[in-house]
Amino acid sequence: MNTGTVSVRYAKALLEYAVELGQDEKVYAEMQILSQRLMHVRAIRDRLSDPTVDDESKCRLLETAVTDGLTQPSQALSRFLRLVIEAGRGNMLVFMATNYMDMYRKRNGIVPVQLITATPVGDERRERLKKLIETVEHGTPEWTHTVDPGLDGGFVLQIDGYRLDASVATRLQRIRHELIEKNNRVI
Repeated sequence: MNTGTVSVRYAKALLEYAVELGQDEKVYAEMQILSQRLMHVRAIRDRLSDPTVDDESKCRLLETAVTDGLTQPSQALSRFLRLVIEAGRGNMLVFMATNYMDMYRKRNGIVPVQLITATPVGDERRERLKKLIETVEHGTPEWTHTVDPGLDGGFVLQIDGYRLDASVATRLQRIRHELIEKNNRVI
């Protein structure tokens, strides 16, 4: 069976179960953390794929990764993790988490918006941009702002899969490619 199909089915089942328990918002927050940890912490992925580690230890590891060991995860997530690990599908958890977040956003009218700038943006400009996005997009924007000095200036705005790249670094890269292409035609 296709990895995409499996992860979508598991994510859909989790969303339905979490809604039934009234924990869909908490599971959404937990899945955001889980997906970040699975993508950036290789040790977690290694333990999940290690056949010598028992299922109970894998479940505890994932629960700790989500809550940092400070609280208990939601009942929906805890039972979901057990189901996934016992079915031997731990290697697909990052896809399941991503699909869950996409389904939750669609269900609740949330539009992910990511602003990447070369320098920090003032509150006034950020608020103007938020208002502009809210009028154009139908839904509630979920904002993240990142500062990346590598852009050299300008900004990159990603809205629900669309990308507007107005960064100086990209413009310079484009000019460089055009000059190389013209130079190659001359020779």
